[in-house]
Amino acid sequence: MPRANLAVSLGDEWAGRLSRRHPDAEFDLVAADPNGTDGYQLVRVRATDPDPAVAAMRDARGFRSLSVVREGDTAALVRFRAAYPLVLFALSREGIPFEPPLRCRDGTGSLSVTAPDPALSALSDRLGEYGVRYRLESLSAEPTVDAPLTQRQRDVLLTAVEMGYYDTPRDCTLTAVADAVGTAKSSASETLHRAEGAVVRRFAAAAEAEPSDNGGDRWGWGAPGRAVSATTRSSVGARRDRS
Repeated sequence: MPRANLAVSLGDEWAGRLSRRHPDAEFDLVAADPNGTDGYQLVRVRATDPDPAVAAMRDARGFRSLSVVREGDTAALVRFRAAYPLVLFALSREGIPFEPPLRCRDGTGSLSVTAPDPALSALSDRLGEYGVRYRLESLSAEPTVDAPLTQRQRDVLLTAVEMGYYDTPRDCTLTAVADAVGTAKSSASETLHRAEGAVVRRFAAAAEAEPSDNGGDRWGWGAPGRAVSATTRSSVGARRDRS
């Protein structure tokens, strides 16, 4: 299944405004709970000093129920409710799962999208309809995975990663992760176990996949990889630099 890496202009959305005001900071949207056109989101703010960027989030328009989940010297994890960046809304409209993070820096967002050819073509049209400028950074093929993560598994797993649950030594407890995602410790443990199993199976599938023999990416869109279908090249590649 094709996997596209996109760079999108964030315009006047919260991610665009804040990342331009604080070009030294990186805003990584690591989880989103869709609810119409807005909902709860988790953002990791990384900078030499993240406090000014977090303070700007508190003062910015459009943010509700904002709280700092975790603070550190160079990073902070912030939970809030606000309108989704349009690129996430476009993904939802086309039935394409959001694959965190959406990395926002100096007005530009970077993300990866995995979807069949027709869905990528429809996403391209949808972004154009919403006036979202984007650039296709790379396009490759991914091995099929029988058991992808559910949205809940993604949210809990990414929260655990961001909070340092998988660091050595661990930087937080399972109880802290459960509190951050608003669930019981036992439920968080079971969700993480299922997510970890899916990730391991995906790694195993990728390791067993045969290497490419096509001599690299003939279209110059990124690192060498498997050939991508003509449908994807024509539908996505022709629209790779809307402006």
